[in-house]
Amino acid sequence: MTGTPTPAPPGAPDAAEDEASYGTRVEEAFIAERGTPFLLSPKDWRLICGWRESGVPSGTVIRAVREAFERKRARGDLSKISSLSYCANAVEVLWEMERRGLVGAHSARAETSPDASDAAPRLAALAEALEVAEANVPGEADPAVVRAALAAARTALGELDPSSGLESLEESLGGLEKALVKRVEKALGEAGRTALAEEVAEEAGDLSGLSKDARGRIQRALRARAVRRRLGLPALTLLGG
Repeated sequence: MTGTPTPAPPGAPDAAEDEASYGTRVEEAFIAERGTPFLLSPKDWRLICGWRESGVPSGTVIRAVREAFERKRARGDLSKISSLSYCANAVEVLWEMERRGLVGAHSARAETSPDASDAAPRLAALAEALEVAEANVPGEADPAVVRAALAAARTALGELDPSSGLESLEESLGGLEKALVKRVEKALGEAGRTALAEEVAEEAGDLSGLSKDARGRIQRALRARAVRRRLGLPALTLLGG
């Protein structure tokens, strides 16, 4: 790594990792995702120091780096990333969401995909939760529409292959939850959607200091959580949080 680690300034968080270890972990994750040898620049090192001094766990930075690269690959973008600053917004968003409890702060993505014997019971538990939720239709919603949405989600979940790997399953579950939330929101009617929007706005608080992308992702996550809360549903994920 280029640049020389310096002692944390007075008042900096008492992190579990020293600066060199923290930086090395982030650097290795970035190089692994980039796929080619690379030396971080002094600017990149200052960014890493800033994250550490702000109390952002190295695991959060690493997960955000992976997510940034995954989204890039999903777009079919094959260009090389030349700076860690490409991932800065992803780190900002993920850390803010973790602090607000919208994702598991310490539920690091598994290094290997779970096998069928591990994923299958967790998928079955989610299917059971979807079935139970049919009895928890909020009063302001159209019950037929909500139950149809839950049934469709349960059918789609039942079609998932437990042996397809964690990354594939998480992507499918994310899309499934997004579709479910959209249908339930529509079923709430105008008054229900207004109440939902007010609830989300109050819970979000002041997001003006965040980027547009960060604000959007946090608001979407809060809406999804608010909808799940109305139905008594857990997050549709195999990970913690």
